This record gives sequence, structure tokens and C-alpha cells, in this order.
Amino acid sequence: MWKLIALSIALAGSAGNAQAITTMDAPLPMHIGGRVLSDGHGYTYQWPGVYFEAQFTGAGVKLDFDDSANNFDILVDGKPYMVLQKPGKAMISIYLQEGSKHTVRLQKRSETQYATGTFKGFYPYYPQTTPLEFPARARQIEFIGDSLTVGYGNTSAFSQCTPEQIFETTDAQQGFGPLTAKHFDADYQINAFSGLGMVRNYDGREHPKYHMPMLYDRAIFDDPTPVNQPDWHPQVIVIGIGGNDFSTPVRPDEPWGNEANLRADYVKTYTAFVKTIRARNPDAFIILATPPDRQEGYTGGTDDVFAAIKATGDTKIDRVTLPELDKIGCNGHPSTRADARVADFYIQYLTDHPQVWQGK
Repeated sequence: MWKLIALSIALAGSAGNAQAITTMDAPLPMHIGGRVLSDGHGYTYQWPGVYFEAQFTGAGVKLDFDDSANNFDILVDGKPYMVLQKPGKAMISIYLQEGSKHTVRLQKRSETQYATGTFKGFYPYYPQTTPLEFPARARQIEFIGDSLTVGYGNTSAFSQCTPEQIFETTDAQQGFGPLTAKHFDADYQINAFSGLGMVRNYDGREHPKYHMPMLYDRAIFDDPTPVNQPDWHPQVIVIGIGGNDFSTPVRPDEPWGNEANLRADYVKTYTAFVKTIRARNPDAFIILATPPDRQEGYTGGTDDVFAAIKATGDTKIDRVTLPELDKIGCNGHPSTRADARVADFYIQYLTDHPQVWQGK
């Protein structure tokens, strides 16, 4: 069972128990999943689903935060240890059995579109803690999308939600992407943004300066610094985006004027986006996905993109329709039960197509 630690409790606990980091301390070797921006003093993040992992032998570790915006899971030896809410500038201590080998994992639950957070690393207790190198995973999988991929409001017990309730009930780690990846012991990226479209965001108004092709190249949304991940070579890339593009009728004052023009722009931009993805990942297997019973512009437009890519001779691509989604999460979004069904769908697909892992 998760232990819930809110901000005030976390600060009080760390002040009373944690050893202060000194100049003699060095952070543990750390494995990072997802996109971050490093300044030499920490790792700043904004995309959902980011995670950090370390291994060590000894009595425990200290987690150093500067983050008043996000909620996290902390797992120890693969088991839930606590849910940490907006820790702020805090040192969180984890005390464990001395002399044993342990794995600690920090994973971001929340979606933050207008704020960032920074994790400064795992620090050992001296001399009780001995750092170990975290073993590399052979498999990598990437999910690109919108709120369905984020896990927007997926733990909510009711559909009508305030912005704060949406934040608190969004758990990207219970989304279908992480569930699928963890089944295959694969590293993952969740490069998704609620309300975002390929060319048109929700209702043509929300986040007007953002769209996926522009944000995709960035480590942080409002920073043009490009993402730098030389070791990221996913064998599988799942793209599911377009629901927001066609979420509402096109208004006369919008650039497209009508849905036919919107669909043409969507297909053109989406096709170019997939070609860019392919150029960067020549060996990856790409899956284009849509939920069932969606607007023709979305489903038909995605069909057009798939046909256009296939026409280039690309054989490492497929087009899938997801299983039926419930609408009992926040604002009619899928619940964790629906996320689990979608994860089962992808797990079965990848099990039936083992060649996509390229022998890894």
C-alpha cells in the first residue's frame, strides 16, 4: 500500500531525519527515463512519465528535490514505498536494511504544462551506503500523444473535475504506456501533452502556441533547447494524436475555415512528422493508433497518413484501432481500467510481433 506524504509532512520529516548533503557527498550513479534538461546541478523535467533509478548496498539514501509542482511515486526494490506530493526544496530520507542490495525508483505521476521541477539526485549515507551502477535495459519504447497517453484524470472516482482534481487524479504511471513498457522490462518515454493536437489544439484555443511537431524536439516546453539523448534508440514508437484536432467543429475565424482543409493540413503535417521520426529512428517499428468511434477526420486522416507512409516503401509501420475506452475519468477521459485494457492490447500486439524488438 502506498504511504502518502504531503508537502508539510515531507518537509518536517526530512528536517528531523535527513543528513545534510556536504561537499564530501557525491550522488549515486543514476538511470534516467524520459526527457530532462541538465544544468550540472540537477535534472529539470516537464514531460509526463519521467523517472529516476539507482542501486546501492547499505542502509538508505537521500533524495534531493527542488520541486513544488509535481507528485511522485517512490518505489523501493520494486514495491510501492510512498506517494510524495509537491516536495518543494526538501531532502527525503529512506532508511532500509543495512548491508542489503536495494533499488530505489522515483517516478513522476503528474502532468505539469506550465511549471517545471528539478531532481538533484540520490545521495548515499556514508559510510553505510555503497553505490552500484544501474543495469541498462535492452528494450526501449516511446509513446507520443495527448491526454489519452498522459493518463489525464485516470484515477478519478467521478467525471466532473476541477483543475486541481484533474492534477491530483492524473497518474501517468498507470497509463497504458508505462504499463506496457514495464511488462517487457523496457525503458520508456511518454511524450504527450493534454489538449495538444498535430495542427489544432482542443477547440482551436487551448495552448495556441503549442503543437506536437514544435514541442517534440524540446526537453522543456518553454525552452527551445533541443532534447539531447544520444542513447535513446527505441525499437517501438507508438503515435496516437489527433483527437484534439477534430474535437470540435472548425470555426470560420480559424485558419482552416472548414474541416476538409483541417484534415488536409493534419494529414500533411502528420505525414511529415512520421517521416522525421523515421529519419531519426531508421530501425524502429512505428504504430499509428486511434481509439474506436472517433471523428472521421481523426480516424480517416490517420488512415491517410498510414497509406502515405506505406507508399514510400516503409514496411516497419502499422495502423491499429484501440479497444473500447470508458469515459469515467475526469471530464470523460478513460479510467485506469481502460488504460489497463489498452496496455493489454499493446502487450498482446508486441507479443504477437516479437521481431519489433530487433532481437533484444
